[in-house]
Order: sequence, then C-alpha cells, then structure tokens
Amino acid sequence: MIRYRSFRNSDPPEIARVWRSQSPFDGLTQLMSATVLDKFVLSKPYFDPQGLIVAEEDERLLGFVHAGFGPAPDLQSVVCEPGVINMLLVVPGPNWNSVAGDLLLQAETYLANRGSRTAQTMSVSPTSPFYFGLYGGSDLRGVLQSDIRLLELFKKHRYEQQEHWTVLERNLEGFRPPVCRVQMGIRRSYHIEAGVEIPTHNWWEACTLGDVDRTMFSMSSNTTGQLVGTATFWDVEPLATSRQVAVVGLLDCQVSEPFRKQGLGTYLVAESLRQLHTQNSTVAEAQVSTQNVAAMRLLNKLGFREIDQTVLLRKTIASG
Repeated sequence: MIRYRSFRNSDPPEIARVWRSQSPFDGLTQLMSATVLDKFVLSKPYFDPQGLIVAEEDERLLGFVHAGFGPAPDLQSVVCEPGVINMLLVVPGPNWNSVAGDLLLQAETYLANRGSRTAQTMSVSPTSPFYFGLYGGSDLRGVLQSDIRLLELFKKHRYEQQEHWTVLERNLEGFRPPVCRVQMGIRRSYHIEAGVEIPTHNWWEACTLGDVDRTMFSMSSNTTGQLVGTATFWDVEPLATSRQVAVVGLLDCQVSEPFRKQGLGTYLVAESLRQLHTQNSTVAEAQVSTQNVAAMRLLNKLGFREIDQTVLLRKTIASG
C-alpha cells in the first residue's frame, strides 16, 4: 500500500535514488547524491520538512514532491504567495501517473494550508528557492518542454501556461567575436575586466547563489573609466559534470540606458565568451524570454541555437 508522508532525516539516500532513476536528459543532473541534496536543498535556511512529501511503499520511496515559497519584496524573508512546486520526481513504472498526481495534490494542500492562493511550477529565477543548477540547465525558469511527462501532468491538473523562455546554447570551440567596423571601434574605446569575487547583495541572493561560482565581466570607457555594462556567468555545476563538458551559464547582462543600441551588449557578451573559452569553458548556455527580441537577436548573432524551451505554469489552489 502506498502512503504519503513528510520528509524524514533518513530519506536523502532514497530521494537521491529516485532522482537517479529518471531517464537521462541534459536538463536534469544525473550525479545526485545525499551530499548534493543537502548542499543545494536541505541546508537552505527556509527548508521546511513538511513541504517535502514522499510516496512510500514497503519502506521504499516511489517518488517525492517538494513545495515551498519565494522571497518577499525586500528579499530578506519568504512569503507564502505564490506557492511553488519546486520538484516532482517519480520512479518510472506503471503507477507513475497516479503517484505523481497524488503527490501534486499533497503539495497543493500543503501550500494552501500555509496561505498560498496560487501554485506555480519550478518558480522563476531569481525567485527559485531550490534546485538551481540541478534542473533546467543554466537557469530555473519553469518546466522544460522536453520534460514531456511532467509538463502533461501539470496541464492535466489544470495548470495554465503563463510565460515561455527559450533555452539557447553555444559551443565555444573555435568561437571568435564578430569583426566589423562598429565592433572594432568599440574595442578601441572600451575595456572589459573579469572579477570572480562577487558579493551577494541580500539574504535571498546569498541563499540561492551563494554556493555557485560566478564571474562578472565589467565594461568601462577607456577615456572616462565609466562603467557602462556588466555580464555575469556562472559555472554550471554539478550539471556540467553530468554532461562531461565545462558549461557556463549567462545569468545576467546589463548595459546602462544611455549606451544601449550601439553594439556594446554584443561586444560585452562576445568578449566575455572569448575569455571564458581561454579558461577552458566549452559550452555557454542562456535562457531568454520569448518576448525579449533584443536579447534573442544578440545571442543569435553570436551563434547561439535553441535547444529547448521552458514554461511557467500557474494554478489557483485556494480562494482569496
């Protein structure tokens, strides 16, 4: 008989086994262990054992779902609205649909009891409380389109699609920044410096990004020294190890308003990629909203290609 209960301290090895039982795909790390689970999930200060619910039969886990919450507006605490279905994995088998559906209902009940009126899937960076780097690739923007069975489960339970992002990838072997008159002029007028000691700016950022290695590339004017833009990448671990290549993910790229639409963003990202490749990075990944035409155009110009999409889904689970 299958029973559903909240997390126990003895569960991590079994949860890791459930994780490793999944069919391999690039968006899900295969090197899950109790140690990795503890570092990226269980050790978070806002982890609530009641929100991690397991399905158990004969003392063997069949699956688990993990529900939680995102940050308050001041990024110094968590709030119950919206609730987040952070992860849902079930051992492949004939009972997958029934176990996964029951786990999802258990998670919704937990969220509603904590005060959530809506639930959303896998959250949206930077509000993702857990599993950054373990699912979704270089960012966590919802359910991967390639994760067909999970996506169909949410739709079956009346979750509605809200937003889409495109997952793009660029092999850095042989990468060369674009050469044209505009880019050559920018190269003469600006310089880029890389920094790896990147401070966290608030409690939430420390909780979600404090364990990942980030590099920020800062672009400044050669004449005035004025900072005009930054691009931040991170070392996609432990996912990169699963893929057997050194993957970097583009977390953020900003160019100051007066300097936009002049080719500076192209130069900033291209030079950052060139430097990362000299440091043995093999693949770069980025996730961009399908509505961000400018970012899509920039990345396509640099040779990025679409490899997947992510979908944010949301559902009302309690009346206001």
